[in-house]
Amino acid sequence: MKTQENKKSNRMKSLTSLVLVAVMAFTFVGCNNDDDDPVVVEDPATVDITVALQQITENPDAYSSTLSELKKQSINAKKPKFTVLMKALAKSGLTSTVAKNDLTIFAPTDAAFAELFAALGVNGVDDLTAEQLTPILLYHAVAGRVQSGDLSNGLVQTINGAYIRIDLSSGVMVNDASVEIADLRALNGVIHIIDKVLLPPSMNLVEKAISFDPEFSILVDAVVKADLAGTLADGGTFTVFAPTNAAFEELFTALGVNGIEDLTAEDLTPILLYHVVAGSVFSFELLSGPVPTLNGKEIEVDLSSGVMINDANVVIADQQATNGVIHAIDKVLLPPINIVEKAISFDPEFSILVEAVVKADLAGALSGEGPFTVFAPTNAAFESLFLTLGVGGVADLTAEQLTPILLYHVVSGSVYSTDLANGFVPTLNGAAVEVDLTSGVMINDANVAIPDVAASNGVIHAIDQVLLPPSMNIVEKAQSLAPEFSILVDAVIKAGLTNTLATGGPFTVFAPTNQAFLDLLDELGPDVNSLDDIPVETLTNVLLYHVVEGRVYSSDLESGTVTTLNGTFNLDLSTLKITDANTRESGLVPSLLNVQTTNGVIHVIDKVILP
Repeated sequence: MKTQENKKSNRMKSLTSLVLVAVMAFTFVGCNNDDDDPVVVEDPATVDITVALQQITENPDAYSSTLSELKKQSINAKKPKFTVLMKALAKSGLTSTVAKNDLTIFAPTDAAFAELFAALGVNGVDDLTAEQLTPILLYHAVAGRVQSGDLSNGLVQTINGAYIRIDLSSGVMVNDASVEIADLRALNGVIHIIDKVLLPPSMNLVEKAISFDPEFSILVDAVVKADLAGTLADGGTFTVFAPTNAAFEELFTALGVNGIEDLTAEDLTPILLYHVVAGSVFSFELLSGPVPTLNGKEIEVDLSSGVMINDANVVIADQQATNGVIHAIDKVLLPPINIVEKAISFDPEFSILVEAVVKADLAGALSGEGPFTVFAPTNAAFESLFLTLGVGGVADLTAEQLTPILLYHVVSGSVYSTDLANGFVPTLNGAAVEVDLTSGVMINDANVAIPDVAASNGVIHAIDQVLLPPSMNIVEKAQSLAPEFSILVDAVIKAGLTNTLATGGPFTVFAPTNQAFLDLLDELGPDVNSLDDIPVETLTNVLLYHVVEGRVYSSDLESGTVTTLNGTFNLDLSTLKITDANTRESGLVPSLLNVQTTNGVIHVIDKVILP
């Protein structure tokens, strides 16, 4: 029963629909008897953009019937026409694109196109090809529905790929065009009527720079000389931080050269590539922090106060080209160079040092991340060393000989002259150099001639002598001081500690003099006349009581308890006195502190201490 009622209901609905269609058809024919080419006027929200443009052009009164009174008045007053725009869309095959996709169209009027044609010296759309029209038309379309209330000052990407600039400071400006009527609805988007045709970027990066001539003429000359014009014209996309002519002239003054003609392509290429970033990066896309360049090294972006690229200010931003974007800056950016590159740039002043670093296969390490501090001997310093050694130069030394010497000139971290203090600084050799600031800056017995030469991975201080690291281990050093320490050496041999103190460590040895051992023998009584009268075990325990792990220089010592390999003793730096476990006192000899060895350091004391 219900099924029959449903069928009856459906038949009644169908019949009603047919009647309505017939009435609509009759009305349509009756109203348009005298019109050979009728225009069906629909609510603007139910027609696509192309139909809406046609309706505005052909029957603005009917189109504006559902709009606000203000928009009605605007359309009636201006009577905008889009005949040329519609014809251009058809010629470019873009009509269906505009009809079917959600878009915001900045629609130039026929009057705007007439102004463009006059500027181009053409009669109309027929004189332009589809290839010429397409990028222009796409430059007027933005994806999605963007009402005027959604706009803000800045750049907006178009379907063309390039950006238009929105300026709301006085009305609504799109590039140099004014929005005459905004927010006209269509089924698939929004139309904003503008009074000029927007022209997208038509020049590549090089052409764009040339068009600023003479402001960027030096940059263009440099690009041409470095043979980068082809890359920047045809490649990309790229972002170029472009120094002005004034910026280049400032650089030439600093370098002491007259101009580009005094620089080689090899000089210019790394500098120019340091100004180029892959991709189109607009100012609003920049973030504070490092950005890699085509040079392989990074520039630093700082947005805390304006836009800074390293130490340069961006003075003109977001100049678009067909293959990228240009930001004008007020300084030439100089790429950071590492310690090895910096030393090479001083050539020939440090050419021997560079030659030695290469031979010792340390160039890679010193070009690495670091940071390092290098005390760099001048050529004259190396020549003085060669004379002392009786060799002709680096060629007469092996990598094995050079490596410990070179590493003795390198300190971990960036240590500027203002960071230095009197005392010992450990080097990558393991041994330490001594800093003395009492008269200038002395490193061991070398003077710092040029301080604080910054590099990307550290700092260089030029010195006037080659620093020679310790070449003897603790036992060898003690033997070299014989006979002053001959009893100590004999004791070490008898206790079987020679190998430990020669190859182990690093250690710090508080070394008693021969006289200190003789005094100990007297203290032990008439039955102890020599080391032979002391049991090996006892002797070993005594000697280990004089040894501390690690390199402990006098500048590292602190008053208080010192832990040795066999117990502790107390140190008073104010008196340079050691008090052993038996409350006996021994004094540090001031003139014989910090005797360096390959595996530690020796401090001489005047009395044997007992655990």
